[in-house]
Amino acid sequence: MPEKKVYNIAIVSEPLYKRGGAELQLRYMLDTFSQKTLFTAYCDRGFVKKEFPQVKIKTSFMQYLPWKFKLKHFYNLLQPLAYKSFKFKGYDAILSLSIAFAKFAKGDVPHIDICMSPPKFLWQKEGRTLTDINQLSGLNRLLFKLYSLFVGTFLEEIWKKWDRKAARKTDRIIAISNVVKERVKQNYDIEADVIYPPVEVKKISSASKKFVKENWFLYLGRIETYKGVELAIKAAYDAKVPLKIGGVGNDLERMKELVKRLNAKGRIKFLGYYSDDQKPVLLAKAKALLFPVKGEDFGIVPVEANAAGSAVIAFKDGGVLETISDSNPKTGIFFDRYDYKVLSKILKDFDEKEYKADNCRKQAASFAVEIFQYKLRRYIEDILEENTCNV
Repeated sequence: MPEKKVYNIAIVSEPLYKRGGAELQLRYMLDTFSQKTLFTAYCDRGFVKKEFPQVKIKTSFMQYLPWKFKLKHFYNLLQPLAYKSFKFKGYDAILSLSIAFAKFAKGDVPHIDICMSPPKFLWQKEGRTLTDINQLSGLNRLLFKLYSLFVGTFLEEIWKKWDRKAARKTDRIIAISNVVKERVKQNYDIEADVIYPPVEVKKISSASKKFVKENWFLYLGRIETYKGVELAIKAAYDAKVPLKIGGVGNDLERMKELVKRLNAKGRIKFLGYYSDDQKPVLLAKAKALLFPVKGEDFGIVPVEANAAGSAVIAFKDGGVLETISDSNPKTGIFFDRYDYKVLSKILKDFDEKEYKADNCRKQAASFAVEIFQYKLRRYIEDILEENTCNV
């Protein structure tokens, strides 16, 4: 019996300088194909040394540009050129993970793009983080003023055409959820396939089993305007229930001011940055996780909460509808009107005893790392074997 061919896959990512769900997915993509090289437009060397210690990072000319992290919104203009500049000699395929420009990479081999979402600054601007010029200072403030002059003009339409053309030049697109699949169809007129992102289900489940429930709710994640933290705070205040908020972000100071104005410091507590070791403990001890996000692409934290044996209270929208069950097995509850009074009532009436930890963990198991890696490997191999047969 002939040995199965081991393919050499070029993995391409967006710029690397902060930790999030994309970086976790990237780590398991590299591991799936035993890759030790990663292509990206530019990166923070200290960050990648810590997060990807055994990986060789290949960057573009953008790595040598001044103030690239402070001026990242302005430097977006150069990213398509940066990704097009890469050479992929000796590789069997390109596998990009994109939320903006990584899909612009091109070569003479099949290109499969994992789309976290079409770029939201082009296709889904409402409710995103960067909405107010007061969030910026210095040169970025001036550049945002200049950019604002072109929003909705023919220049933005040109950008959309470039983005659509890059997507349509890929050989296949994998969406991270059915929500994203619909966006890909709407914006690019492409039928994407769906492979859910990897969640460290076994790790979280194992680390969380010895803890018992305590009398407080939890929000975990980035603190940004579009994440719904304000709604969670107002609902917890109205319901007179304790809420712990873990995470950092651009909206943190505004949220702290809100809690101060409400005189709710004793009931609503900010935890700041939390470590990987702290996450399972927080998720396991909480009565439930609050996930008040509109239109989330997938939502890893709700699956992690289920993996820790905890229920999820989520807005009935986005990828969470594909991961959390409000019936048999019951692993969470949805609120369908984006109003803090509606969420407040759920918090007042919530009984964690209605949700079995085993049911939650079984639900989360469908999104385990091992399933992601198996599906991704088979998907890529099938494409390359089909290509070989057609030569």
